[in-house]
Amino acid sequence: LLPYTIMIDPLTVGITEASNNSGVIIYPNPFTEQTAIIFNEEQKHTIIKITDIVGKEIKTISFTGKQLTLEKGEMSKGIYFVRIEEENKNVVNRKIVVQ
Repeated sequence: LLPYTIMIDPLTVGITEASNNSGVIIYPNPFTEQTAIIFNEEQKHTIIKITDIVGKEIKTISFTGKQLTLEKGEMSKGIYFVRIEEENKNVVNRKIVVQ
């Protein structure tokens, strides 16, 4: 299973994941129409794969830059997984929630 921590903060609403120093922030999460995937360093030739809870690939994005806006598009309400494969072969896994 993936190492996630759910933190409850009465002043904010959302999912906060345990930091693994990956330098990737997804905000807002949960989201209704769009969310931003923000990197602390410029990305080159990064592949972002979105899969649903049963592992079906929803979309694959080839990305260069520091911030990507992810549109809800055809994703229905639910939990999805984001796999970020960086050029240096570093892999980051995150969970997103569409409301």
